[in-house]
This record gives sequence, C-alpha cells and structure tokens, in this order.
Amino acid sequence: MKTLRFALLLLLASTCVLSMAMQPQTAAAAERRLNNLAAELLVAADVSGAGNSFTFTRPTAGWIFVAATCQGKGAVRITLDPATGNVELLPFNDASGDNPVEAMRQVAAGPHALAVECTGDARVEKLVVRAIPELMHCGLGFDPAIKSYGRYDLEFLKKDILPNVTTLVVPHSIDLPPKVIDDWHRQGKKFVAEVGINGQATTADEHCNYWTGFLDKAPFLDGILINEFIVNAPSERPIESLSAERRKRLEDEQARYRTYEAAIQQFHRLDRYRDKLLYAYVGGSGRTLNQEVIGPTFVRTLIDCDYRIALERYLFERSSEHASREALDEFVRGITDWETRQPGAKEHMIIAFGLFSMPPGGINKLPGVDYHVWMDQQMHTVANNPALAGIAGLEWWTSLQADEETVRFVGKLYRHYAIEGHTDLFTRDPLFLPHLANADFQQGTTGWTLQAASPDSIAAKSFPRYGRIEGRYMGLGRPADPEHLGDTFLWMKRSAQGPNKFSQAVSGLEPGRLYSLKMFTCDYQDLVSPQAKTQEEANKFIGAVTIEGVDLVPEKCFTEAYASNPEPKIPVWITYHWKVFRAKGTTAQLTISDWPDDSKPAGPFGQEQTFNFLELEPYWE
Repeated sequence: MKTLRFALLLLLASTCVLSMAMQPQTAAAAERRLNNLAAELLVAADVSGAGNSFTFTRPTAGWIFVAATCQGKGAVRITLDPATGNVELLPFNDASGDNPVEAMRQVAAGPHALAVECTGDARVEKLVVRAIPELMHCGLGFDPAIKSYGRYDLEFLKKDILPNVTTLVVPHSIDLPPKVIDDWHRQGKKFVAEVGINGQATTADEHCNYWTGFLDKAPFLDGILINEFIVNAPSERPIESLSAERRKRLEDEQARYRTYEAAIQQFHRLDRYRDKLLYAYVGGSGRTLNQEVIGPTFVRTLIDCDYRIALERYLFERSSEHASREALDEFVRGITDWETRQPGAKEHMIIAFGLFSMPPGGINKLPGVDYHVWMDQQMHTVANNPALAGIAGLEWWTSLQADEETVRFVGKLYRHYAIEGHTDLFTRDPLFLPHLANADFQQGTTGWTLQAASPDSIAAKSFPRYGRIEGRYMGLGRPADPEHLGDTFLWMKRSAQGPNKFSQAVSGLEPGRLYSLKMFTCDYQDLVSPQAKTQEEANKFIGAVTIEGVDLVPEKCFTEAYASNPEPKIPVWITYHWKVFRAKGTTAQLTISDWPDDSKPAGPFGQEQTFNFLELEPYWE
C-alpha cells in the first residue's frame, strides 16, 4: 500500500538555476475550450523525477487553475515560469490521489512554463492547467442580515468558497490579521474593497483622492470596487420635451459622469496604484447600454484603462417556464448590446448576479420556484451561450442578504462551470417545485386542509404591497410587483376554544435527502395599523410548525424577527422561519398551528397572524 506523504510547492516564480538544470521542454499544449468560462491549456500524466518541463499558452491575460494529483513517498515541487528569477513559494498540505492539490494564479497573455520536480518515489499522476475567469466572492466581512445563520467568516468559507474563488470582496474598513492577508496573497489571490462614491466631491481630484484614500489606509488591498454607477432604461420622452427643471437635473447628472470619467483616468495615471485594479459596479433599470446619462466614453474609459465593469444583473424568479426563458434571453441580448456598442466590453466585464435570497431584500420571490435551480440556469447560460464567450469574471452580490446554503452554493456553481468546465446543468431538480401547492395562497385556500377553532378564525386575505414589505425585491422606489407576489396570505385569529391549523401533504421527496422549509409570518394588526415598535415590543409569533415523517436537523432550525425595509415608513416586524429536515420517505405532513401546544391553550387570544411564502426545496449540504 502506497504511503501518501509529500509536500507540493507551487512557485509563482523560482530561480534561474533550477531552469538551467531542466531537460528540454516539451511542445506547448494547444488550448481546448471546455465551455465559455474554462479552457484546458495543459494535461500531463505520470510525471516523476527531476527536470520535467511543460509549456502552455494563455491567449489573453487572466487566471489559471493548476491541479496536481500525486502519489508516493517524497516531495513534489511545481514551479510556474522559473526563468523569471523570483523565489516566491506557495506551500500545500499533504494530499492523496482522491484530493488533488490546487492553485490559482493571474498571468499575462502568452506562453508560460511549468517545471515539475519529484524526489524519492513521489510522482504526479496527473497535472492539469486550465484558463478560468476571475471568480469573486462578496464577501468576507459581509455577514447575514438574518443573524441566526451565523457569521460568514473564514472558517465558514473554508470548504465551499475559498478553494473556488480568486478574489474576495471585503468592506473597505475590514481589519484582517497579517497572517490571513499573507496566506491569501501567497496563493496569488486578491482582496478587493467595496467603496462608494463621495457625494460631497465635485471635482475629478476630489473623487480620485477619495478612492485612493481607501488603498492608502489598507495597502494590502489589490483594488477597489466602486458602488455604483447607473445605466437606466432610455427616457420615453425626447430630451427637448422635458421641463426646464428635469432637463437641468439630467444635465447635472451627465456632468457628474464626465467628472467620474476624468477621476478614473486620473487614478489610472498614478504610478503608485499601477498594480491596483478598479472595478465599477454598473446597475440601474437598463438592460442595454443606454449612454444617455453616462455619456459615450465612460465605458470606453474603463476598457482602455483595463479596469473591470461589474455589471449588475439581478434576475428575480419568474412564474412560468416561458417567462424564465425570456428573462435569460433578455439577459443575453443585453450583454450582446454592450459588446456591440463598446467592443471589448465583455473581456472587461464581471457579471454580478443577484445572490440575495432572503429578507429584508431578496429576489427569491416565488415559493414555488427552486432558487438554486434558477441560479444554476443563469450560470448555465453564461457557460454555454456563444454570445457570452469571453466574459472576464463572475460575482454574486451579496452574502449580506443571503442564507448560508445559498452562499455556499455559489462555490459549487463556480467549481462546476468555471473550474471544471462542464456544459451540463449542475442541478438535477425541476425549476418549479413539486412539494407544496399554492404556497403563497394566491388561489385562496386551495390545496390546504383547514381546521378552524371558530367559524370566522381562518381566511385567505391580501394586503397591497405586502410582498414588497416582506422584502421581495423589485427595486427601491418602484411600483408594486406586477403580479402582486406575496400580497396574499392566510389569516388566522387565535381562539381560546382551540388551535387554528392549516396543513398539506408534502409530496415528491427523495428519501435520505435534506430539504429546507421557509415561511413568513407577521402580526396582522401590526401590518394594517402600524405603530413604531422595537423588536422587544413587537407582537411575537405564537404557534408551531410541525413536519411529520421526517427527521429535523435541530441545529439548523430557527425563527427570527426582522424589520421591513424600506417600506412602509413605520416598519413592520416579520418573522422568518427556517427549518431543515431529512426526508424519510417520499411524502410528509406539514401542519401549522397558532397554538404552540395543542394540549395547552396559549394567548393572547384574539391575536391575528398572517402566513405565506411556504417554500420547501432541496437543501444543499
């Protein structure tokens, strides 16, 4: 039986002496495109002894992924571009053939060399080099708004995120231990700080000084990510027909973008920030590149400076297969328009998808849609649609408003599409969930079995914009959801005569698989007659959620109240329910009661509560 003991060292650059001792190099491997995101640059097998050298070519500047599967006693050293004369090392832990050791590096366009040195009877069974995009995580230091999910610290990120990203987005004020900074940089990976736009600045100098100030205060940062510039849909009225006041506001906004553009150019000219990268979040309602406000040269400036356009594309769930496909097609058409109007935009573009999956602001809007399958379909489109070839990178914004499962799921998607280069969907589940019917009570009480304590204690009701109040995102300041998603709910009034209950058989479960259940509840009177209250003063949820025929995972179950934001003006306290369970069979029974215990009456009697968004979907471990 082989002993799996070796040290694998990846050198960003090593000594010329080692290069001189090598045997002649092999011919450069040809690029083999796996999908839009990943390409195989080199594959070598059964490498042993000293003096092994391999070359590969990355056609454009960007990131590479190196993986080595090793066996045997001894040490393995892998050197990237040894002839450059540097000696920076990156150590790896012991690994086995089942767990390849891996590295990522940012490299220039053109040919590169890998030297492989094996001592003893150690050997590299397989060596792989792939071109990959920049893979950004937002982020370290962005802990969840729902506190019960815990902190998204380095320990949490260790398994699914850190091995699968090149770049960590952090708050500009983050305080990291020197060892954390050094370890991340030794891996060749980047820290980028999210910063804003100085609302008080009026000149290019002032804007530039504001942005460079973050780099001066935290020299370990490799760049800044500016939040945000806006591209809205084109105006429906000709500029000439606007009122004088509206035209003045438009002209002022156009002038601000000319100043931003000058500040970015000034930033680029500063030698001391030559190695720092600038990323620009671009949001707004526009799906195509409308340059009415930002001007004809703002995007070109970012491209010419070799900076990054972090294009926000927050694709909320749609209520039909057709609408879902159309949303993805519209997304592709929008990127195509950007590239057509500003050639080279794609190779400088980070697509920033919407990660935010939970309140107080989430695009996980439909309890009948599997949000993770929807995420998968977005990544599948980027990986496979020919119009999206050449994208520079990916990001999902933001872990601040995402549950722990969804944060981790991003790493799985990055691995599947951007590192391993697959073209098939990662998930095997349907987009539309089969487990519960009428989960938002849009069809009244259809599909639910009701047990009323008195004749008028259960009813299906609605409240304008309640879905928006719960935090189902349509954009700040926008009208209510056109489908009025979340405005309907089940209402129950607690009675001393007995509990009110509603229930439904859960179907389509896979025995042994984990699932999660989410639900929103609130005090009905707090909703219809809001009064300013602290969390301690708010009327608490009273009741019980029971799932029979499953094994609950208690440490992953909780309820937590949150305040609605940004509306209404007086916030409503809403309770977010989260349960995780393992299915024992293909069915289960879900029952919700407004008594915590059927055998013990519990007040306050007369309290009215709302229930909706019962989302039951597979849970990713």
